[in-house]
Formats: sequence, C-alpha cells, structure tokens
Amino acid sequence: MHRRSSLLVPLAGAVLVAACEPMTAPVRPTPYDFRLAKSDSVFHWPESAVPVRFYAEPIGRVPEDVTEGLRQWQRQFLYGELSWTLVSDSCDADVVVRMASPEPPDAEPTDDPFRFVCEGLTILPARVTDEDGRTRFSARIELYLNWFPGSDPTDVANCFRVITAHEIGHTLGIFGHSQRPEDLMYPQPAVRLPSSRDRSTIQTLYHLPTDILPWIPPASAAP
Repeated sequence: MHRRSSLLVPLAGAVLVAACEPMTAPVRPTPYDFRLAKSDSVFHWPESAVPVRFYAEPIGRVPEDVTEGLRQWQRQFLYGELSWTLVSDSCDADVVVRMASPEPPDAEPTDDPFRFVCEGLTILPARVTDEDGRTRFSARIELYLNWFPGSDPTDVANCFRVITAHEIGHTLGIFGHSQRPEDLMYPQPAVRLPSSRDRSTIQTLYHLPTDILPWIPPASAAP
C-alpha cells in the first residue's frame, strides 16, 4: 500500500532524531523448551518438506479449525519459514487430523469463556534410520480430536478451536509444553492465540538444524 507523501516527511524526521539515540535490541521473551526432554532431538519441517500437507477430516468444523490454527502459527514466523496446504486425500498428507469421537454438535465458536469439553492427542511415529544414515519418522504424524458427549454445542466449538491450534503446535515441532498458562502451548491452554513466548519458541525452533526428517511416502521415496 502506498502512503501519501505528506505522511512520509514527518516520519523521516522522526527517524533522524531517533538515530541520535543509542540503539537497543528489542526485548524478546525467553523461549520454553520445545523438546520432550532436554536430550531429545529437534524436529521441524525443513524447507524441502514445505508446504506441509495437512488432511483435515471433513467432519464438523475440523477443516475450519485446522485452517485457522495453521494460519495463526504461520503468522508467528518472520521470513515465511512455514507454508502449508490442505489435501483432500489422507494418503497424500504429511499430517492427518481426524475426529476420534462421533460428529460433534453443529455450532459456531464465540468469545464466551473457554471450557474443557474436548481434548486432542498428537501421535508421533517411531523413528527409523534411512539408507543414508539419517533419522526419520517412519510414518505420518496423526492428530486426533475428541469431545465429551452432553456438552453445550457452543462450548464444544470453542474448545475445539483452542485445542486444535494447540495440537497443531505439536505437529510443527513443539513437542514439549510451556509452564505458563498465558501460552497456547500450556498443557491445558486457556488462550486462543499463540503468545509472544509461543512466537519466540517456534522462531527459535525453526532456526535450528532439524535432527529428525519427515516421513517419505513409499511412492515418492527416492530410489
């Protein structure tokens, strides 16, 4: 978007004045440990594996919640390190998101207080050594969602929106949890969006070498 020149002149003057003051680095929150344990390996989707292919089972609001969760996490990156796409066939996916319970009641999410009437589980596959001696996942990453029958439909919709975003954080490589409730990756999240510490953590993660490579489907495996 082009700004009018009348707005640019005062701004340029402000930059010159600021240049006379000592430069200080922006305050960046301390990231939390994204690994399962301090000795565990690091995983994130390498450039060669993006866009990451997500399959969202077409039940209830699963596709919408997966899309929104991915968008929220993608906004935390500075240089487009993460890109993703939704695929219509689970066989073509890197990450599969399914409903583990019957179809939830139909309701739109709101800004009402959050209630834990659902849960999520991210399953990491076993690790294997490939022909080149590199550590790699042996299968797709799977994410399962479940809701508690008898719950208010709006509460279910609100819960799934938060839990799906939290679990997507795990599928992107944040295997550990934050110890602060203001972060989306707290074990029982109470916020809808990634916090500044979540942002700092995933930015730190994606600027480290990955020790684990994603699974390669047999049909596309290199000879």
